[in-house]
Amino acid sequence: GREILAREVRRRRLESPDATRLERAAADLSVGTAEQLQAALGRGDIALGTMMRALYPDLPAEDLQAPKPTAFGRVIERLRLGRGIKIQGVDGLMVRYAQCCQPVPGDRVVGYVTQGRGISIHRSDCPNLLLLSAEAERRIEIDWQESEGETFVVRLAVGGEDRRGLYADICTAISESGTNIRSAEISTRDGAVFGSVLVEVENQTHLNKVIRAIRRVKGVMDVSRRESGPQTQAPVG
Repeated sequence: GREILAREVRRRRLESPDATRLERAAADLSVGTAEQLQAALGRGDIALGTMMRALYPDLPAEDLQAPKPTAFGRVIERLRLGRGIKIQGVDGLMVRYAQCCQPVPGDRVVGYVTQGRGISIHRSDCPNLLLLSAEAERRIEIDWQESEGETFVVRLAVGGEDRRGLYADICTAISESGTNIRSAEISTRDGAVFGSVLVEVENQTHLNKVIRAIRRVKGVMDVSRRESGPQTQAPVG
């Protein structure tokens, strides 16, 4: 809230409010202390315009009109209206792709508006998203349009029967599918192979192609997307 207020004061070229002014505004708005006032602004409990009116009651009425939406605000509004946008490369929008579920274009995704870190993009079936469901107003439905040339990292869990050359054959199958391997960790125990492979894919179609290629390798019994919550089988149909 403190940073939101500071940006607005700079934008309007006003004198920064001192502690006395902030305390008076907090009292006028029945919020408590100046610190609680700024925290309420950060949470969205108090509108920025309301706070500015309390801090600067002598400003002309036209100066107290709601400011034009920022680039971030315009994108948020477009998202709320359900219009598809290119999530990658949107100016002024902070976007993080959740590492718990590693979404890729083609997945059903949900945006979660975080505090101070922009929008976190999760797969709609992400287990961690259920933990955030208590604040439903922070969730935004997104129509994700992929951007040409962008790649996304996905970790795959691989299991199978131990045999000589299996690791090399898995890497060859991935490479022949036109996919870059970031890293691979394969272990053996009691005649079984298990591990994970980190690959770069363009979208869900590309990911499914990689999964099918790995499953065709002799000795491979299972391939699935690996995530921090319960593992979910990637669709390959």
